[in-house]
Amino acid sequence: MFEALPGAGPALNSDGSTDFVLFRKDRIDCTLGADQLREHRLTPTSKTRRVVATCCNTPMFLEFTGGHWLTLYRQRLDPRNRPPVQMRVMTRYRQAGVTIADGLPSYAGHSGKFMLKLMGAWAAMAFRTPEIDYVKGALDGHGT
Repeated sequence: MFEALPGAGPALNSDGSTDFVLFRKDRIDCTLGADQLREHRLTPTSKTRRVVATCCNTPMFLEFTGGHWLTLYRQRLDPRNRPPVQMRVMTRYRQAGVTIADGLPSYAGHSGKFMLKLMGAWAAMAFRTPEIDYVKGALDGHGT
């Protein structure tokens, strides 16, 4: 849906997958263009929101509002500083006929290592869940 918006940047890879980078919410901030960010929720009560930059209709990140992490589309990061893909999770949802043959660890769901890192980051944050308050309004009427 987001890729179909006029001028939108890519959200999916050619195989239908999406590369994400997770950051602790207390270690990320929007320093430019926050006034262009709009949220989209599948329903008005959805705890997950997808955030799009309306200036170019590009998907920027996903946020589980009750979580301590922010999920950025990896393509939005500067290629010089973009971390490598470390693993594939949720592969049970990949498109039919897609073969994963790049040697990366792949998991049908979330791996134990992934969950331990997520919990370790939360513990390092003293179990806080910071709010991302610089996203304004809704993209399509489903928002806050």
